[in-house]
Amino acid sequence: MRAIGFDELCSELGKHRDKRVVLTFHTIGDRDAVGSAVALSSYFPNASVVTPDFITNNARRMLSYLGISDRVTANFPEVVDLVIVLDANNTFALGRLGERLVPSLAKLIFIDHHAPHRETNMDAIAFNDETYNSTASIVYEAMKRVGADIDKTTASLLLNGIIADSAEMQNASPLTFRQVADLLEIAKVDFSFFSEYFHENIPVGNRYQVIKDVSSASVEAVGKYLLVYGRATEHANVVADAALKLEADASVFWVTSNTEASISARLRPPLDKKLSMHLGVIMEDIGRLIGGTGGGHACAAGAYGIRREAAQLAGGEAVKRIKEKLLAGE
Repeated sequence: MRAIGFDELCSELGKHRDKRVVLTFHTIGDRDAVGSAVALSSYFPNASVVTPDFITNNARRMLSYLGISDRVTANFPEVVDLVIVLDANNTFALGRLGERLVPSLAKLIFIDHHAPHRETNMDAIAFNDETYNSTASIVYEAMKRVGADIDKTTASLLLNGIIADSAEMQNASPLTFRQVADLLEIAKVDFSFFSEYFHENIPVGNRYQVIKDVSSASVEAVGKYLLVYGRATEHANVVADAALKLEADASVFWVTSNTEASISARLRPPLDKKLSMHLGVIMEDIGRLIGGTGGGHACAAGAYGIRREAAQLAGGEAVKRIKEKLLAGE
């Protein structure tokens, strides 16, 4: 895989404007992944947005509210010139769809903001820049550069991605604030709309279970920091996020489904810089313990794999490594 700069990325997008393009993202696509893919697809007249498996409830609510639920399909076209992978920098994150892309004759471009992955032996190019707090932030800058039309729907998609992956602006940069201000103007909505809309539309039962999971979790004082960890009932990432909102400094939660184990870790910004901790790097190693893959960015990362029986062991290892970093920062 060859790394490219922003200018070359925009040049590649322009060169493929009239080609047959597929845009996809990591498994269990969230608002940043789905919003980025659907937003960028509006630039290409002949484009399809394909999900590797399914998308999160919040991503579905986003598409439904905008009236574009039909923009994401599970059907991969027979003939494709270019595949753009959003919010991932390796084929492992695409599940079975990734296996199909490796022998594909289509050109392959990755656009991501996570820590670079070690998968290097493949014919692809990648723009991977961690200075952006979301893939939607990258897509917005690229769409402006190539002269793409950014209407209210596209602006709303990009806002969803930026706000969701900035931890509701907790890890925002000056660029984030400038982009959000611009996109709010285009979308003609208030900032408060996003958090309130998604809160109101999360079923009471789901919120009840998240609170129960956090309440039954282990809480440990590691020096002057609070670490919360344990098993989640359904969505480990949601529970990990909730723990930070309750004043935890770091959190780790794991969950098992009928087919896989999933682990999510969170860190309160800017502790990643203060403690020289990168959860994406930690979770890349944790993914191997459950027979899968992992990664993410400095303050939010995850891992998933087929070894369901190893979920607690892997979660415990993640907790151990985070505790070591917290103690070293004392």
